[in-house]
Parts: sequence; structure tokens; C-alpha cells
Amino acid sequence: MAKNTSPRRSAVDVGAYAATILPLPPSEGGGYLASAVELPGCAATGETEAEALEELRDAIRSWVKTAREFGDEVPPPASKHRYSGKFVVRVPTSLHRSLALRAGAEGVSLNQLVSMLLSGRVAGVPAGHDKRKAA
Repeated sequence: MAKNTSPRRSAVDVGAYAATILPLPPSEGGGYLASAVELPGCAATGETEAEALEELRDAIRSWVKTAREFGDEVPPPASKHRYSGKFVVRVPTSLHRSLALRAGAEGVSLNQLVSMLLSGRVAGVPAGHDKRKAA
């Protein structure tokens, strides 16, 4: 009997991949779209967020299997990376000034303001939307 010499494929921890979930507009049938952040084009839909996530788990398995079959690299889950919480961004002096003035007007540090603005954009809150004004 011939010995199997193919490289060993490890099982993929589908839950380790970061996912985004977005509501789909009624014009697109409603429901939710779940996407795997680290795997380009890997997405699934469902009537509920939970269903979209469950479908995404299947999509991740299929994505990884197909990538391996074609000899493509499978990106590791972002959760395997360590992040310091710090990064440097170069901005125009006019933007730096505007941000510093806004931070002062809101009584927060420049770091707090930029963190809040970035968090809002990543979460899908439109730029310039102030929740305090909407209340």
C-alpha cells in the first residue's frame, strides 16, 4: 500500500475569522450579509444575523478548501495577530488643526476624538453624525 505523502492539512477554526454583518436593504431582499474580513470575497446571507453567520461558517470552510486545492495561501485569522493599539498617521496640517480644535471644543483629547471618529466610521456611523445631537 502506498504511503500518503501529501502535506497534512489542518482543520480551519472558522470561528477565529473576523466577520462583519450588514443589513441588506429591502430592495435587495432584506436580511443580512456576513463577510469574512480576512478572506476576500467570502460572504454569505441569511434572514437573521445568526443565520448569516452560520452560512458564513460554511462559506469559510468552502473558501479555505478551494484555496488549498488551488495551492493558494490561506490568510490566518486576524485574531492570531497581536495589535498594540497604536499606529501613526500622517495628515495635512490643516486637518491636524481642525481635529485639535474640535477636540478642544468637545473637551476631549485629540487621541480620544480620533479614536471616536474612527470607531464610528468602522461601525458604519456617517462622518459628522453626533449621537448627542440626534437625541
